Amino acid sequence: MSGITRIYLIEDDRSILRFVEEALRLRPDWKLVGQSETFAHAQRMAPHSLADVFLVDLGLPDGRGEDMLRLLAEARPDAELLVFTVFGDETRLIRALQMGATGYVLKGCSTQELIEAIEQIRQGGAPISPLLARMLLKQFRQLGEAPDPLAEGPAPTLSERETDVLRLVAQGYVNKEIAQRLGIGVATVSTHIKNLYRKLAVRTRVQVVRAAQARGLL
Repeated sequence: MSGITRIYLIEDDRSILRFVEEALRLRPDWKLVGQSETFAHAQRMAPHSLADVFLVDLGLPDGRGEDMLRLLAEARPDAELLVFTVFGDETRLIRALQMGATGYVLKGCSTQELIEAIEQIRQGGAPISPLLARMLLKQFRQLGEAPDPLAEGPAPTLSERETDVLRLVAQGYVNKEIAQRLGIGVATVSTHIKNLYRKLAVRTRVQVVRAAQARGLL
């Protein structure tokens, strides 16, 4: 996506602030428009910012990042919420998605990987660190969990390429990997995923898989 992307960081570790600033030097057209080190400060300031993307740590010193996600999802439904955290377990991931997160990236990634995650989320994708995505989807398949209520309804008609993308999403591949496997651009993958969200009436990558399984598309 071209043009300015405005980012707000909610994080108490100053080294992460420096990391984000370093990443943004790769995209001079993007701007860090605000930063909060505490839940209380973010609660006051973040909803009133002009940010397009909020980077949210789950381990805030005076509150839970999941509660911040819920607050921002209600106050700024037009913005994207990208979790950027050290917590690499399925429970925290699921909770974050339920609270409104659109993506979940683990600290320790490279600056380029963070930039790519922000690009994906701005293009309608739902970036999740590959290891977490595979763990989560494997868990759902093993548990045979009941389909989400959003999965109810007739199976929509998918194009051949949408079906290809859906199958790779179900295997835990992220947008960049899907693009490489199918020989198409990352932006094109994001468009197909956005179409899958619309056709299946869901909002997250995990729900896409569950809805598709429930409707016999996988």
